[in-house]
Amino acid sequence: MSTQKPPTDDLSMDELRDEYPSGWRILIQNESVGYILDALMDALPGTEYTKSELATEAGVSRQSLYTHLDLLLALDILDPVKNSSPQRYRVNPDSELLGLLHQVNGTVNQRLSG
Repeated sequence: MSTQKPPTDDLSMDELRDEYPSGWRILIQNESVGYILDALMDALPGTEYTKSELATEAGVSRQSLYTHLDLLLALDILDPVKNSSPQRYRVNPDSELLGLLHQVNGTVNQRLSG
Protein backbone atom coordinates (compact mmCIF):
# COMPACT_ATOMS: atom_id res chain seq x y z
CA MET A 1 0.00 0.00 0.00
CA SER A 2 1.50 3.31 -1.10
CA THR A 3 1.51 6.31 1.19
CA GLN A 4 2.94 8.71 -1.38
CA LYS A 5 1.23 12.08 -1.62
CA PRO A 6 -0.42 12.94 -4.90
CA PRO A 7 1.80 15.26 -6.96
CA THR A 8 -0.56 18.18 -6.34
CA ASP A 9 0.32 18.11 -2.61
CA ASP A 10 3.78 19.37 -3.50
CA LEU A 11 2.50 22.34 -5.50
CA SER A 12 1.80 25.77 -4.09
CA MET A 13 -1.60 27.35 -4.73
CA ASP A 14 -0.24 29.60 -7.48
CA GLU A 15 1.38 26.60 -9.18
CA LEU A 16 -1.93 24.72 -8.99
CA ARG A 17 -3.76 27.69 -10.49
CA ASP A 18 -1.21 27.79 -13.30
CA GLU A 19 -1.48 24.06 -13.90
CA TYR A 20 -5.31 23.99 -13.80
CA PRO A 21 -6.36 27.49 -14.82
CA SER A 22 -9.95 28.68 -14.72
CA GLY A 23 -11.46 30.12 -17.88
CA TRP A 24 -10.79 33.58 -16.50
CA ARG A 25 -7.09 32.78 -15.98
CA ILE A 26 -6.85 31.44 -19.52
CA LEU A 27 -8.07 34.81 -20.78
CA ILE A 28 -5.78 36.92 -18.62
CA GLN A 29 -2.68 34.76 -18.24
CA ASN A 30 -1.08 36.32 -21.30
CA GLU A 31 -1.01 40.10 -21.52
CA SER A 32 -1.31 39.99 -25.31
CA VAL A 33 -4.67 38.19 -25.14
CA GLY A 34 -5.99 41.02 -22.98
CA TYR A 35 -4.83 43.61 -25.51
CA ILE A 36 -6.39 41.67 -28.37
CA LEU A 37 -9.70 41.25 -26.54
CA ASP A 38 -9.68 44.95 -25.64
CA ALA A 39 -9.23 45.86 -29.31
CA LEU A 40 -11.98 43.47 -30.36
CA MET A 41 -14.34 44.97 -27.78
CA ASP A 42 -13.78 48.36 -29.45
CA ALA A 43 -14.53 46.95 -32.90
CA LEU A 44 -17.96 47.04 -34.43
CA PRO A 45 -19.56 43.61 -34.87
CA GLY A 46 -18.65 42.27 -38.28
CA THR A 47 -15.40 44.22 -38.56
CA GLU A 48 -12.82 42.28 -40.55
CA TYR A 49 -9.07 42.11 -40.00
CA THR A 50 -6.08 40.35 -41.44
CA LYS A 51 -3.74 38.96 -38.80
CA SER A 52 -1.38 41.88 -39.32
CA GLU A 53 -4.19 44.45 -39.08
CA LEU A 54 -5.50 42.94 -35.86
CA ALA A 55 -2.00 42.78 -34.37
CA THR A 56 -1.50 46.47 -35.17
CA GLU A 57 -4.94 47.43 -33.84
CA ALA A 58 -4.29 45.54 -30.59
CA GLY A 59 -0.73 46.80 -30.21
CA VAL A 60 0.78 43.32 -30.10
CA SER A 61 3.35 41.60 -32.29
CA ARG A 62 2.20 39.53 -35.23
CA GLN A 63 3.85 36.51 -33.59
CA SER A 64 1.74 37.05 -30.48
CA LEU A 65 -1.42 37.26 -32.54
CA TYR A 66 -0.49 34.07 -34.43
CA THR A 67 0.11 32.36 -31.08
CA HIS A 68 -3.34 33.27 -29.74
CA LEU A 69 -5.44 33.12 -32.91
CA ASP A 70 -6.57 29.52 -32.29
CA LEU A 71 -7.85 30.56 -28.84
CA LEU A 72 -9.86 33.46 -30.32
CA LEU A 73 -11.33 31.13 -32.93
CA ALA A 74 -12.12 28.40 -30.38
CA LEU A 75 -13.85 30.96 -28.15
CA ASP A 76 -16.00 31.99 -31.13
CA ILE A 77 -14.84 35.61 -30.92
CA LEU A 78 -13.52 35.63 -34.47
CA ASP A 79 -14.78 33.83 -37.55
CA PRO A 80 -12.57 33.16 -40.57
CA VAL A 81 -13.87 34.89 -43.71
CA LYS A 82 -14.21 32.28 -46.44
CA ASN A 83 -12.30 32.72 -49.68
CA SER A 84 -10.34 35.73 -48.44
CA SER A 85 -6.73 36.23 -49.44
CA PRO A 86 -4.89 37.12 -47.38
CA GLN A 87 -7.01 35.33 -44.78
CA ARG A 88 -9.35 37.72 -42.98
CA TYR A 89 -11.18 37.26 -39.68
CA ARG A 90 -14.52 38.80 -38.75
CA VAL A 91 -15.56 39.86 -35.26
CA ASN A 92 -18.43 37.52 -34.45
CA PRO A 93 -21.50 39.70 -33.76
CA ASP A 94 -23.07 36.82 -31.81
CA SER A 95 -20.06 36.10 -29.60
CA GLU A 96 -21.37 35.25 -26.16
CA LEU A 97 -17.96 35.90 -24.62
CA LEU A 98 -17.60 39.37 -26.16
CA GLY A 99 -21.09 40.18 -24.89
CA LEU A 100 -20.11 39.10 -21.38
CA LEU A 101 -16.87 41.10 -21.56
CA HIS A 102 -18.88 44.19 -22.54
CA GLN A 103 -21.12 43.62 -19.50
CA VAL A 104 -18.11 43.30 -17.20
CA ASN A 105 -16.57 46.41 -18.75
CA GLY A 106 -19.79 48.39 -18.24
CA THR A 107 -20.16 47.25 -14.64
CA VAL A 108 -16.52 48.07 -13.77
CA ASN A 109 -16.73 51.49 -15.43
CA GLN A 110 -20.02 52.27 -13.72
CA ARG A 111 -18.77 51.27 -10.27
CA LEU A 112 -15.48 53.15 -10.61
CA SER A 113 -17.09 56.35 -11.89
CA GLY A 114 -19.56 56.32 -8.98
